[in-house]
Amino acid sequence: MASKQEAHNLNIYRLLRIARDKKVKELANDLLVTPAYINAIEKGDRTPSERLIRDYARALDVDVQIIKTFSSTSVSNSNFEHLLLYILSFPFHSLSLP
Repeated sequence: MASKQEAHNLNIYRLLRIARDKKVKELANDLLVTPAYINAIEKGDRTPSERLIRDYARALDVDVQIIKTFSSTSVSNSNFEHLLLYILSFPFHSLSLP
């Protein structure tokens, strides 16, 4: 089982927000919640409601199923999920494409 710090580092909500280059405050404004609530979700201290998961998906322009599949609330993330979340943790905007 992953430690709380590992879960924080592999949190799909945090990784998608970073991949979309959104600040916590900006996403909080989009979702009509407080930045503290976003931080609590990203740390794994709070679990978003179904409605908030749908709002996250809309705000981050991803399919809601991606969030549900790779949510760190799942206790048994597979090695594949860990690898994918690890890859997503790298900032894509710093990559130069040909």
